Amino acid sequence: MGHSVGIQYAGISAMLGIGLLTLWLLHTGHSIRNLPVRAILSLTGHLRARPDPWLEGTLRAAFAEFDRELALILQDRGPTRPTPLPPSSPN
Repeated sequence: MGHSVGIQYAGISAMLGIGLLTLWLLHTGHSIRNLPVRAILSLTGHLRARPDPWLEGTLRAAFAEFDRELALILQDRGPTRPTPLPPSSPN
């Protein structure tokens, strides 16, 4: 069957797939002109929805509390100094 089915059929099936995708996008109300722009913007993250304000505030408060507690823990430890090496004896 490899020799009986030529390259032309692969091109036709790809074009048919592109055509069906285009018809489906038009049917669902998407604009074909804006499709590449929307794809690029969604891949780069510019079309992300803003987070829920309540969730963002809660997370900011939790991280602020964690930061304060971590600062207290690190302050209690004090600065750590490396122990000096004993002087080496000459050979």
